Amino acid sequence: MRKMFSLVFSLLLISVSFAQIEVVDDLNRKIQFSNPPKRIVSLAPSITETLFFLGLGDRIVGVTRYCNYPPEAREKQIIGGVIDPNYELIVSLKPDLIIMTVEGNTKESFERLSGLGFKIFVTNPRNFDGIFKTVLDIGKICAVEERAKFLVDSLKSDLERIEKPKNKPKIFVLLSLNPLMTAGKNTFINEIIERAGGVNIGRRSNQNYPIFNREEILRENPDILILTDPNIDREELLRNFPEWKHLKAINENRIFKVDPDILLRPSPRVVLAVKIISQLIKKF
Repeated sequence: MRKMFSLVFSLLLISVSFAQIEVVDDLNRKIQFSNPPKRIVSLAPSITETLFFLGLGDRIVGVTRYCNYPPEAREKQIIGGVIDPNYELIVSLKPDLIIMTVEGNTKESFERLSGLGFKIFVTNPRNFDGIFKTVLDIGKICAVEERAKFLVDSLKSDLERIEKPKNKPKIFVLLSLNPLMTAGKNTFINEIIERAGGVNIGRRSNQNYPIFNREEILRENPDILILTDPNIDREELLRNFPEWKHLKAINENRIFKVDPDILLRPSPRVVLAVKIISQLIKKF
Protein backbone atom coordinates (compact mmCIF):
# COMPACT_ATOMS: atom_id res chain seq x y z
CA MET A 1 0.00 0.00 0.00
CA ARG A 2 2.81 2.36 0.92
CA LYS A 3 4.62 1.52 -2.36
CA MET A 4 1.46 2.19 -4.35
CA PHE A 5 0.97 5.57 -2.65
CA SER A 6 4.60 6.43 -3.39
CA LEU A 7 4.14 5.46 -7.06
CA VAL A 8 0.96 7.53 -7.42
CA PHE A 9 2.62 10.52 -5.75
CA SER A 10 5.61 10.23 -8.11
CA LEU A 11 3.33 10.11 -11.14
CA LEU A 12 1.51 13.21 -9.91
CA LEU A 13 4.80 15.07 -9.56
CA ILE A 14 5.79 14.08 -13.08
CA SER A 15 2.44 15.25 -14.50
CA VAL A 16 2.67 18.59 -12.65
CA SER A 17 6.22 19.18 -13.84
CA PHE A 18 5.11 18.82 -17.46
CA ALA A 19 1.94 20.91 -17.07
CA GLN A 20 3.45 23.87 -18.87
CA ILE A 21 1.62 27.00 -19.92
CA GLU A 22 1.99 27.68 -23.64
CA VAL A 23 1.00 30.87 -25.43
CA VAL A 24 1.63 32.33 -28.88
CA ASP A 25 2.63 36.00 -28.90
CA ASP A 26 1.99 38.55 -31.63
CA LEU A 27 5.25 37.65 -33.37
CA ASN A 28 3.81 34.14 -33.71
CA ARG A 29 6.36 32.76 -31.26
CA LYS A 30 5.39 29.86 -29.01
CA ILE A 31 6.44 30.56 -25.44
CA GLN A 32 6.24 28.07 -22.59
CA PHE A 33 6.17 28.66 -18.86
CA SER A 34 6.71 25.95 -16.26
CA ASN A 35 5.39 28.30 -13.57
CA PRO A 36 3.47 31.57 -13.66
CA PRO A 37 5.95 34.49 -13.69
CA LYS A 38 6.35 36.38 -10.43
CA ARG A 39 8.81 39.10 -11.47
CA ILE A 40 7.63 41.04 -14.53
CA VAL A 41 9.24 43.96 -16.35
CA SER A 42 6.85 46.03 -18.46
CA LEU A 43 8.39 47.97 -21.33
CA ALA A 44 5.32 50.00 -22.31
CA PRO A 45 2.62 52.04 -20.52
CA SER A 46 -0.20 50.03 -22.15
CA ILE A 47 1.28 46.80 -20.78
CA THR A 48 1.62 48.26 -17.30
CA GLU A 49 -2.04 49.34 -17.39
CA THR A 50 -3.05 45.85 -18.51
CA LEU A 51 -1.08 44.17 -15.72
CA PHE A 52 -2.70 46.38 -13.08
CA PHE A 53 -6.11 45.85 -14.72
CA LEU A 54 -5.59 42.12 -14.14
CA GLY A 55 -4.62 42.67 -10.52
CA LEU A 56 -0.98 41.78 -11.16
CA GLY A 57 0.60 44.97 -9.87
CA ASP A 58 2.39 43.11 -7.10
CA ARG A 59 4.31 41.07 -9.69
CA ILE A 60 5.70 44.11 -11.53
CA VAL A 61 9.35 44.80 -10.69
CA GLY A 62 10.14 47.34 -13.42
CA VAL A 63 8.36 49.88 -15.65
CA THR A 64 9.31 52.66 -18.06
CA ARG A 65 9.40 56.32 -17.10
CA TYR A 66 6.19 56.81 -19.10
CA CYS A 67 4.18 54.28 -17.09
CA ASN A 68 2.01 56.67 -15.09
CA TYR A 69 -1.31 54.84 -14.77
CA PRO A 70 -2.63 53.74 -12.41
CA PRO A 71 -0.88 56.00 -9.86
CA GLU A 72 0.64 52.92 -8.21
CA ALA A 73 2.73 52.40 -11.34
CA ARG A 74 4.86 55.39 -10.36
CA GLU A 75 6.00 53.51 -7.26
CA LYS A 76 7.69 50.80 -9.34
CA GLN A 77 11.37 50.73 -10.29
CA ILE A 78 11.94 52.77 -13.47
CA ILE A 79 14.12 50.93 -15.97
CA GLY A 80 14.46 53.76 -18.51
CA GLY A 81 12.34 54.67 -21.50
CA VAL A 82 10.34 52.72 -24.06
CA ILE A 83 13.08 52.90 -26.68
CA ASP A 84 16.09 53.26 -24.35
CA PRO A 85 15.76 50.79 -21.48
CA ASN A 86 18.62 50.33 -19.03
CA TYR A 87 19.73 46.76 -19.71
CA GLU A 88 21.99 46.50 -16.66
CA LEU A 89 19.16 47.58 -14.39
CA ILE A 90 16.79 45.07 -15.98
CA VAL A 91 19.35 42.30 -15.42
CA SER A 92 19.67 43.30 -11.76
CA LEU A 93 15.89 42.95 -11.28
CA LYS A 94 16.06 39.26 -12.34
CA PRO A 95 12.70 39.20 -14.14
CA ASP A 96 11.20 35.88 -15.16
CA LEU A 97 9.13 37.68 -17.83
CA ILE A 98 9.59 40.81 -19.93
CA ILE A 99 6.61 42.09 -21.93
CA MET A 100 7.25 44.29 -24.98
CA THR A 101 5.27 45.87 -27.82
CA VAL A 102 6.01 45.92 -31.56
CA GLU A 103 5.16 49.57 -32.15
CA GLY A 104 6.61 51.05 -28.97
CA ASN A 105 9.79 49.11 -28.33
CA THR A 106 12.69 48.49 -30.70
CA LYS A 107 13.99 45.40 -32.45
CA GLU A 108 17.37 46.15 -30.91
CA SER A 109 15.90 45.94 -27.39
CA PHE A 110 14.17 42.67 -28.24
CA GLU A 111 17.36 41.13 -29.61
CA ARG A 112 19.50 42.42 -26.74
CA LEU A 113 17.17 41.12 -24.04
CA SER A 114 16.64 37.83 -25.87
CA GLY A 115 20.39 37.43 -26.09
CA LEU A 116 20.61 37.86 -22.33
CA GLY A 117 18.38 34.82 -21.96
CA PHE A 118 15.18 36.49 -20.75
CA LYS A 119 11.76 35.11 -21.54
CA ILE A 120 9.98 37.77 -23.62
CA PHE A 121 6.35 38.07 -24.64
CA VAL A 122 5.62 40.54 -27.47
CA THR A 123 2.24 42.19 -28.08
CA ASN A 124 1.05 44.07 -31.16
CA PRO A 125 -2.64 44.96 -30.75
CA ARG A 126 -3.99 46.69 -33.87
CA ASN A 127 -7.62 46.76 -32.84
CA PHE A 128 -9.93 46.02 -29.93
CA ASP A 129 -9.75 42.27 -30.53
CA GLY A 130 -5.96 42.54 -30.33
CA ILE A 131 -6.20 44.44 -27.04
CA PHE A 132 -8.56 41.83 -25.63
CA LYS A 133 -6.20 39.07 -26.82
CA THR A 134 -3.33 40.73 -24.95
CA VAL A 135 -5.39 40.77 -21.75
CA LEU A 136 -6.30 37.09 -22.19
CA ASP A 137 -2.74 36.07 -23.10
CA ILE A 138 -1.24 37.78 -20.05
CA GLY A 139 -4.01 36.29 -17.93
CA LYS A 140 -3.11 32.81 -19.18
CA ILE A 141 0.62 33.31 -18.66
CA CYS A 142 0.09 34.57 -15.11
CA ALA A 143 -2.49 31.90 -14.18
CA VAL A 144 -5.36 34.36 -13.78
CA GLU A 145 -7.16 33.19 -16.91
CA GLU A 146 -10.67 33.20 -15.45
CA ARG A 147 -10.19 36.72 -14.12
CA ALA A 148 -8.97 37.86 -17.56
CA LYS A 149 -12.00 36.33 -19.30
CA PHE A 150 -14.38 37.98 -16.84
CA LEU A 151 -12.73 41.39 -17.29
CA VAL A 152 -12.72 41.15 -21.09
CA ASP A 153 -16.41 40.19 -21.05
CA SER A 154 -17.05 43.22 -18.83
CA LEU A 155 -15.25 45.51 -21.29
CA LYS A 156 -17.28 44.12 -24.18
CA SER A 157 -20.51 44.64 -22.24
CA ASP A 158 -19.52 48.24 -21.49
CA LEU A 159 -18.90 48.81 -25.21
CA GLU A 160 -22.31 47.45 -26.14
CA ARG A 161 -23.99 49.85 -23.71
CA ILE A 162 -22.45 52.95 -25.29
CA GLU A 163 -25.13 54.63 -27.40
CA LYS A 164 -24.02 55.84 -30.81
CA PRO A 165 -25.29 59.27 -31.86
CA LYS A 166 -27.60 59.43 -34.87
CA ASN A 167 -25.28 61.75 -36.77
CA LYS A 168 -21.86 60.55 -37.95
CA PRO A 169 -19.53 63.55 -37.98
CA LYS A 170 -16.20 63.50 -39.78
CA ILE A 171 -13.36 63.55 -37.26
CA PHE A 172 -9.70 64.40 -37.70
CA VAL A 173 -7.43 63.14 -34.92
CA LEU A 174 -4.28 65.25 -34.91
CA LEU A 175 -1.38 63.12 -33.68
CA SER A 176 1.34 65.45 -34.90
CA LEU A 177 1.36 69.02 -36.26
CA ASN A 178 4.57 68.84 -38.25
CA PRO A 179 4.11 66.58 -40.11
CA LEU A 180 0.31 66.39 -40.13
CA MET A 181 -0.11 62.85 -38.88
CA THR A 182 -3.30 60.99 -38.03
CA ALA A 183 -4.48 57.41 -37.47
CA GLY A 184 -5.28 55.13 -40.41
CA LYS A 185 -7.99 52.50 -40.72
CA ASN A 186 -5.86 49.63 -39.40
CA THR A 187 -5.47 51.10 -35.92
CA PHE A 188 -7.35 50.81 -32.65
CA ILE A 189 -7.69 54.62 -32.75
CA ASN A 190 -9.80 54.31 -35.89
CA GLU A 191 -11.93 51.72 -34.11
CA ILE A 192 -12.39 54.07 -31.15
CA ILE A 193 -13.75 56.75 -33.51
CA GLU A 194 -16.05 54.33 -35.32
CA ARG A 195 -17.41 52.70 -32.16
CA ALA A 196 -18.12 56.17 -30.76
CA GLY A 197 -20.20 56.96 -33.84
CA GLY A 198 -17.81 59.10 -35.87
CA VAL A 199 -16.10 58.81 -39.24
CA ASN A 200 -12.32 58.91 -39.09
CA ILE A 201 -10.85 61.02 -41.90
CA GLY A 202 -7.71 58.87 -41.78
CA ARG A 203 -9.68 55.71 -42.57
CA ARG A 204 -9.00 55.92 -46.30
CA SER A 205 -5.30 55.28 -45.73
CA ASN A 206 -3.86 51.78 -45.44
CA GLN A 207 -0.92 53.17 -43.50
CA ASN A 208 -1.19 52.93 -39.75
CA TYR A 209 -0.24 56.57 -39.21
CA PRO A 210 -0.51 58.44 -42.51
CA ILE A 211 0.74 61.95 -43.16
CA PHE A 212 -1.75 64.37 -44.72
CA ASN A 213 -1.10 67.73 -46.32
CA ARG A 214 -2.94 70.89 -45.31
CA GLU A 215 -4.98 70.97 -48.54
CA GLU A 216 -6.30 67.45 -47.95
CA ILE A 217 -7.68 68.53 -44.59
CA LEU A 218 -9.38 71.48 -46.26
CA ARG A 219 -10.99 69.15 -48.80
CA GLU A 220 -12.13 66.71 -46.11
CA ASN A 221 -13.45 69.61 -43.99
CA PRO A 222 -13.83 67.75 -40.67
CA ASP A 223 -16.74 68.46 -38.34
CA ILE A 224 -14.59 67.80 -35.27
CA LEU A 225 -10.87 68.20 -34.57
CA ILE A 226 -9.36 66.12 -31.78
CA LEU A 227 -6.03 67.28 -30.40
CA THR A 228 -3.73 64.96 -28.47
CA ASP A 229 -0.92 67.44 -27.78
CA PRO A 230 -1.76 69.68 -24.79
CA ASN A 231 0.50 72.41 -26.23
CA ILE A 232 -1.58 72.81 -29.40
CA ASP A 233 -4.72 74.92 -29.50
CA ARG A 234 -6.88 76.79 -32.03
CA GLU A 235 -4.48 79.71 -32.24
CA GLU A 236 -1.52 77.43 -32.87
CA LEU A 237 -3.38 75.64 -35.64
CA LEU A 238 -4.23 78.91 -37.39
CA ARG A 239 -0.68 80.19 -37.02
CA ASN A 240 0.55 77.16 -38.93
CA PHE A 241 -2.39 76.85 -41.33
CA PRO A 242 -4.24 80.19 -41.63
CA GLU A 243 -6.45 78.79 -44.41
CA TRP A 244 -7.94 76.39 -41.87
CA LYS A 245 -10.13 79.23 -40.65
CA HIS A 246 -12.59 77.91 -43.24
CA LEU A 247 -12.87 74.48 -41.62
CA LYS A 248 -16.24 73.69 -40.05
CA ALA A 249 -14.57 72.36 -36.91
CA ILE A 250 -12.72 75.64 -36.37
CA ASN A 251 -15.56 77.94 -37.45
CA GLU A 252 -18.01 76.22 -35.10
CA ASN A 253 -15.49 75.80 -32.28
CA ARG A 254 -15.52 72.02 -32.25
CA ILE A 255 -11.87 71.52 -31.29
CA PHE A 256 -11.41 69.17 -28.37
CA LYS A 257 -8.38 68.07 -26.41
CA VAL A 258 -8.37 64.44 -25.33
CA ASP A 259 -5.90 62.93 -22.87
CA PRO A 260 -3.36 61.13 -25.10
CA ASP A 261 -2.72 58.54 -22.37
CA ILE A 262 -6.32 57.41 -22.77
CA LEU A 263 -6.74 57.79 -26.52
CA LEU A 264 -3.36 56.59 -27.77
CA ARG A 265 -2.62 53.56 -25.61
CA PRO A 266 -3.86 50.09 -26.65
CA SER A 267 -4.93 49.23 -23.13
CA PRO A 268 -8.24 48.32 -21.45
CA ARG A 269 -8.93 52.07 -21.18
CA VAL A 270 -9.92 52.10 -24.89
CA VAL A 271 -13.49 51.64 -23.66
CA LEU A 272 -13.17 54.88 -21.70
CA ALA A 273 -11.79 56.51 -24.87
CA VAL A 274 -14.92 55.44 -26.78
CA LYS A 275 -17.11 56.94 -24.07
CA ILE A 276 -15.20 60.24 -24.18
CA ILE A 277 -15.37 60.56 -27.99
CA SER A 278 -19.04 59.58 -27.94
CA GLN A 279 -19.77 62.42 -25.51
CA LEU A 280 -17.90 64.87 -27.75
CA ILE A 281 -19.91 63.75 -30.77
CA LYS A 282 -23.16 64.34 -28.89
CA LYS A 283 -22.16 68.00 -28.69
CA PHE A 284 -22.16 68.15 -32.49
